[in-house]
Amino acid sequence: MTKPKEDKKFTVPESIIKNLLTPSEIRMVKNRYFIIQLLSEGLSIRSVAKKAKVGTDTVVRVARLMEKSNLKKNIVVKKTSKTSWVFGKGNE
Repeated sequence: MTKPKEDKKFTVPESIIKNLLTPSEIRMVKNRYFIIQLLSEGLSIRSVAKKAKVGTDTVVRVARLMEKSNLKKNIVVKKTSKTSWVFGKGNE
């Protein structure tokens, strides 16, 4: 089965999202957003994993998603470091 050619861009009201997602899914979305904010600040993968209390593989997955979907432009965070989020670099 192929994907529909139709572009389905629309806005889902927040109240609907809260009713569709389970509490666990909402926590996961919030945690991913927290990871994105920390990466945008320039923290290292390990530092982000430690602060978010997740594994480095989760941080790498979110970082790749962030780059792929161009989420960086939508996140407004004060930059505290000029170091990129490369493994082993950044603020602790």
